[in-house]
Amino acid sequence: MLLVEKKTLFKFVSVFVGLNTLFLVTLSIFYYNYQKNEYLDFLQNEMLNYAETASESIYELDDINRLDDFLLHDDRFDVEIVDKKNVVIYPADEHFDMKFQKGFFRSNGYYYYVKSLELDQIKDIHYLVLRSETIDPQLEQTRKSIYLVLFLSIPFFAIMIFVLSRIFLTPLREYIEFLDRFIRDATHELNTPISILSMSLERIEQNELSAKNTKAFSRMLVATRTMSHLFDDLSFIMLAQKSSVSTQVNVKELILQRISFFLPLAEAKQIELIEDLQECELLVNEGDLSRIIDNLLSNAIKYNKINGRLTIKLDTNILSVADTGIGFDPAKSSEIFGRFTRLESANGGFGLGLNIVKSLCDLYEIAIDVQTKIDEGTTFILSWKSSRIIHTS
Repeated sequence: MLLVEKKTLFKFVSVFVGLNTLFLVTLSIFYYNYQKNEYLDFLQNEMLNYAETASESIYELDDINRLDDFLLHDDRFDVEIVDKKNVVIYPADEHFDMKFQKGFFRSNGYYYYVKSLELDQIKDIHYLVLRSETIDPQLEQTRKSIYLVLFLSIPFFAIMIFVLSRIFLTPLREYIEFLDRFIRDATHELNTPISILSMSLERIEQNELSAKNTKAFSRMLVATRTMSHLFDDLSFIMLAQKSSVSTQVNVKELILQRISFFLPLAEAKQIELIEDLQECELLVNEGDLSRIIDNLLSNAIKYNKINGRLTIKLDTNILSVADTGIGFDPAKSSEIFGRFTRLESANGGFGLGLNIVKSLCDLYEIAIDVQTKIDEGTTFILSWKSSRIIHTS
């Protein structure tokens, strides 16, 4: 599976499962509250029905001492009978711990129902008080059912959307693989003509050309080296070229070589090159370091202004490449290293150069810092650990 496909699949599954989890949790809350209200309504109705039945059972009572014989009992409820002053008449040995009020209510973990009584023959009886256990056991069972449904449904949805995503992403994966194969093949096929053009131009004796042909030669050289640089970047990205072992590299000499390569491009924009290079030798792969320098120089030329300056400095453990170009918003400094990222589209390119620089710098533990200001220019500063320095002078 391609990396981009993995990221897309992970994000899609995460969002889908997250939204479904949120939906199920919200639904569970509504269901729990609904069940709670249902249990309460059922309990209230049962207590109300019993209160009516119990009050009818003692309607003919004429002696309060015979109350226990007349009163209809129900194991679900405890019963108290109190007078107008809320003094318990029945039973004599028990008193409910509650704040007295009429109707259906909860107090101290129990549910109560208080009904007024009017008995002509026994004036002391005034209220019938019922007490019931809470509905916590029923609610606990509801919670367990909800937890079970959530526990089973979330993995189910995750597996289901994962399988469906794989199916739906198959055409996209095949298309991406087709594009990758096409770009690899195209890159491979471009290698020969670009190499032939480069070698042919290198063999031309410029002093034998007319002024008109010299200008044409310069344009061809710029175009060929631009294509060559783009080809190198595409090859590095698409052909997954692997670096060889690190060797001792004279950084100053390598920079001068790469400046020479990009000189026609700089001259085409009349860019002044300023060099301040100290001797420095590093333990690094020469091809990788060359690719870092190439992309920094290419960027500095591409985004520079006509008649601008390009300053390259090499010190003990620091390499800086500064231009006087268009710059960009400093807030976007972290974005410019993303693959295919281009903050400015007028100058073309694939948005690969700085991504390659960042990946290689990370490989060799080279810190990279960016200083930029819109319309004033950009400076890339590379610093490496002293353990990579072989010799400086």
